[in-house]
Amino acid sequence: MKKKVLSMTAFAAIGSAFLFHSHASADEIKVQSGDSLWGLSKKYNLTTTELKSLNKLTSDTIRIGQTLYIPGKSAPVSSPAKPTSNKPSASAIVSTYKVESGDSLWKISTKFKLSIIDLKKLNNLDSDQIYAGQTLKVSGTSSTPTAPVETKPQPAPAPSTPSTGSQTNTYTVKGGDSLSKISRLFNVSVANLKAWNNLTSDAIFVNQVLTLHKASSASDSPSAPPSDNGIDVAKMISDAKTLMGIPYKWGGNTTSGFDCSGMINYVLNKQISVKRLTTADYWRMSTSVSDPQPGDIVFFTTYKAGPSHLGIYLGNRQFLHAGSSTGVTISSLDNSYWAPRYLGAKHFNNN
Repeated sequence: MKKKVLSMTAFAAIGSAFLFHSHASADEIKVQSGDSLWGLSKKYNLTTTELKSLNKLTSDTIRIGQTLYIPGKSAPVSSPAKPTSNKPSASAIVSTYKVESGDSLWKISTKFKLSIIDLKKLNNLDSDQIYAGQTLKVSGTSSTPTAPVETKPQPAPAPSTPSTGSQTNTYTVKGGDSLSKISRLFNVSVANLKAWNNLTSDAIFVNQVLTLHKASSASDSPSAPPSDNGIDVAKMISDAKTLMGIPYKWGGNTTSGFDCSGMINYVLNKQISVKRLTTADYWRMSTSVSDPQPGDIVFFTTYKAGPSHLGIYLGNRQFLHAGSSTGVTISSLDNSYWAPRYLGAKHFNNN
């Protein structure tokens, strides 16, 4: 009888240990607020790739309440969870997306029902360029607070008497300045800055005093060049801006989708009759200019040698174009992608 009692006691002990082990083993978990694939992979000694493969996930995005399979991995012992409030958290759960080959900001923004501007703001992007393997936030808040609006410095008046019909000012170069940055700040061209200051290169130094000239009657905004080809430049730019956000479409020249030359063709035909031209045609039919003015066409080399992309110059080194990854948008000539591909500006001749 003693032997039988001992056997039952041993069986009970083994069963108890088995039940305890089953309880401690975490085969399935529910995603909690603040969880991420990376955090869970560390917690259960897995890689994110293994975790995604086990749960057939195609991205790093997970959601609260989602059930994930964690086979045979012991979760660390933790103190009893504090009761959670039903009150929603002030900060949103951050979801991410890994960029795949062929993706663009426009494609991703459409997929996650965001605007391109919001997507760039969430990820602190200063251009439309992304790359395969890059991880982007598609919800939540940006990791850094919005920078305060920079106040435009007031240039000090020069000691000399201003010449008739113009105003002469000076500006002292600060750390991080460049001729391009100063030209945008004071709405003048780099060429004029160099001419006014007898500069033979773009090199400047901190505390250097630069001379600035502005016509006293001039507006702060860039003025449109006189029309010599039957085109009202102000209307041309206004018409082009109404197309912002329309997606890119190879060979497209309607509001359902544009390629770069199709967008130019559409805008020009609002005022004059122009047949469908290629980027190379516009390059051949236009006259080169050293200092582009609003309404001129800027050219770039992209997927092949020679002019293969173009846009409308807006002034202040900004241009409007139909980009293959962005649709119709405004970019800067100083953008890290466009700057090395810039071929120059030309004035379109309607001959």
